[in-house]
Amino acid sequence: MSKVLLKAFSVFAAGILSVAGAFAQIPFEGIVSIDKTVHDWGDVTMSDGPLDCSFTLTNISSGTVIIRAVASSCGCTGVKWTQGPINPGENATISATYANDEGPYAFDKTLTVTFVGVRKPLILHLRGVVHPKKLPLKDTYPVHFGQLAFRESKIKVGNLSQGEQKSIQFRVANIGKKPITVSFDSDSPFLTFTPAKLRIRGGSTAMLGATITADRSLWGRNVYTATPVVNGVPKAGKISFVASTRENFDFWDTMQRAVAPAAEYDGSFAAAPVESGTPVSASFKISNTGKTPLTIYKMDFNGENIRVDSSVSSIKAGGKAVLKFTMDTAGMKPDGDNLGIITLYTNDPHHSVIHLYIDVIIL
Repeated sequence: MSKVLLKAFSVFAAGILSVAGAFAQIPFEGIVSIDKTVHDWGDVTMSDGPLDCSFTLTNISSGTVIIRAVASSCGCTGVKWTQGPINPGENATISATYANDEGPYAFDKTLTVTFVGVRKPLILHLRGVVHPKKLPLKDTYPVHFGQLAFRESKIKVGNLSQGEQKSIQFRVANIGKKPITVSFDSDSPFLTFTPAKLRIRGGSTAMLGATITADRSLWGRNVYTATPVVNGVPKAGKISFVASTRENFDFWDTMQRAVAPAAEYDGSFAAAPVESGTPVSASFKISNTGKTPLTIYKMDFNGENIRVDSSVSSIKAGGKAVLKFTMDTAGMKPDGDNLGIITLYTNDPHHSVIHLYIDVIIL
């Protein structure tokens, strides 16, 4: 092999290693680690036919691990997995084939992996966007920060519990002709990116990882933002990540559950029909029939037209409280979706998330 070819091969191999090592193994319940929880095929066409992928699990426990089953959310996805015991340090594989025969659309299929002796399932995602034909990158990734492009400016991370991290992987594009180096200035210490710096060839895409770390100062729905930095230059605008944080009851023992708070409530308030623009007052009674105080960590709303008139952050054991709200109906239409939703995040293991509904009829 010539020196030129050897050098080129070395650079190529180093690139592969850097990408392979960019995404750390993700631990699950202390029994296995997995190379990824999302496989994103990116942009494909209907003519590409069935799409294959695989996930690699490693037994990180001191005992054997057995995959009980892997269930697909859709009959369009076939699944195979390693059968029998997986010894400490050994690897196992979950393979999936997406039929890609449902027409052009964006898909997000899930695989639910259950293990013998483990209550919590592992959720894996299969994602991609099917197009009738191949489109330019600038069209399939319409949110632009110079040469760096995203599919959307606000990315959903999902739910996470306190004491945990939630990581997602998503595809970004370089819509220019020259390579770029991408990093981020995060506005929150709880939002990080993997790799910290990502190099993307011109006219190509790459996978980027973002991780949200739960913190007890943040409950419910939160938006984490970061500024894209391309070739060392911060770009105008932000990319946002949305996650909802709730209490974690996985490690509560029998005694904690026996004395836990217990919320009882009527979750629906039916208001009398009103003209658009008429304020609607709603109240909800909540009782704590448990043996320890019920804590309301945070309240979220599905719109900016709900005002809190009276609320509490804690209800003692055996106590009651009334939560009062006013809903502004300005701009609402008779045939519109006029449902107000209030979401409470609590320390009740049976009602960690409580939804209260204000049902409004506009005349």
